[in-house]
Amino acid sequence: MNGEVLAGRYRLLTLLGRGGAGEVWQAEDTVLARQVAVKLLRSLDGDPMDAVERFRAEAQSAARLTHPNVVATYDVGTEGDHVFLVMELVKGPDLAKLMRTSGLPTAGMVATIATQGARALDAAHGAGIVHRDVKPANLLLAPDGTLKMTDFGIAKRAGNETTALGVLLGTASYVSPEQIRGEQATPASDWYAFGCVLHELLTGTPPFTGPTADAVMRQHLDAPPPPIIRSDVPAELANLVTHLLAKNPADRPSSADDVAALLSNAALLSNAASTQVLAITPGAAAEEPLDIGHWEDEPSSHRAPKKAFPLAKVGIGAAVVLAAISGLLLLREGVSNDTPKAQAVTTPSVPVQKATTAPKTTPTPEATTPTPTKTTPTKKPKPKQTQNPQAILVQRLRTLAAQVRATQQGSRSKAPREAAHDLDQAAQAIDQGDTESAAEHFYDARRTLFEAQQRHRWQATPEIAALFQTIGQALPRPDRGGE
Repeated sequence: MNGEVLAGRYRLLTLLGRGGAGEVWQAEDTVLARQVAVKLLRSLDGDPMDAVERFRAEAQSAARLTHPNVVATYDVGTEGDHVFLVMELVKGPDLAKLMRTSGLPTAGMVATIATQGARALDAAHGAGIVHRDVKPANLLLAPDGTLKMTDFGIAKRAGNETTALGVLLGTASYVSPEQIRGEQATPASDWYAFGCVLHELLTGTPPFTGPTADAVMRQHLDAPPPPIIRSDVPAELANLVTHLLAKNPADRPSSADDVAALLSNAALLSNAASTQVLAITPGAAAEEPLDIGHWEDEPSSHRAPKKAFPLAKVGIGAAVVLAAISGLLLLREGVSNDTPKAQAVTTPSVPVQKATTAPKTTPTPEATTPTPTKTTPTKKPKPKQTQNPQAILVQRLRTLAAQVRATQQGSRSKAPREAAHDLDQAAQAIDQGDTESAAEHFYDARRTLFEAQQRHRWQATPEIAALFQTIGQALPRPDRGGE
């Protein structure tokens, strides 16, 4: 169909993708001399009038939305056996493709996506539209970092549900519990689906997966979402995902303002606002994976060549930084008790008030020989006993090892046993003052469990997730130069 002209106006140029609904082409609007995207239904199988009406409804729904985070709709029409929708051309990839080619985004980028996606949903819901198919493939990232929501093909006006009862629209991995129960989709259903998307961006998988759609939908109804094990994810961002995935629609955020309130950490918002979001050129994602930040230096099952990891290029500098961090850590832990100079430098000086001198009195002469007075030495207050931070870290590592080992029962993987062994070795290394070795064992354990969780052979508890996050803040990531 390359070169074909639709309605005497739109010349098809390049096939961008195929989906269940048809094909998407890059095209030229010969009247306005601009590049556009044309969504083309492959053929009018079945009732042609039904297909045309579906597309007209899609165009009408989308055309009412004029917002920077929504793909603009320009035209709808028919040509022979084809019905087509003309839209704004977004040259960047969708989020599903981005994860396949570039790995997982940083926490700051996910916060940016959360903020922009919330604004898009606000615009749709403000126009009385429920999207009903929010998923990574329907969220595009423009070269300037703007998130664009698209594909309102199954969107319906709120309060005007036209599908038969029990017919479930949307993708099983992102569908809300109320839709599974056969209830009408509402704006809260879109917020739930958006929470599933954010969870996938942070972990690599939607919150619920399984061998069949039925198995996935049962989890949407009953299972709590798995915790997010990433040391770089602030509690506010993880908390936002948890609120979006609430089983009760009334417990979910319902506006962009709600999302901003949950992302209340000023540092996180600043990071999100200033993140340089993917300077993508057309075709870049397909030709060369973009390093937008993996949660692990070694991605799980779908591994890119390790030479792409930038830390290997700065091994000497990273080693110097690691040594500095280790030194600071030891200083803070008070490992050495005989370093008064270091304490004098780091402890702020406090002005000492002069003691008030009691007035002198003339002693009255005594007839008897004065008895020498025994001077009782003043007892110095005992310093407050505080637990050494090094000992606290050792205790946390051993607690984490025990909790991980406890999950071995019922697990289909040997990962818990291997990870617990690594955590025990990390605790022993900290006890011996070897922070670098401890960090290697700790991150090996975390990677082992993450890969097992990705394969759905192990599941973390909230306590395990919290301990990984806490310990990860105290242990520097090891330099694996040469890997």
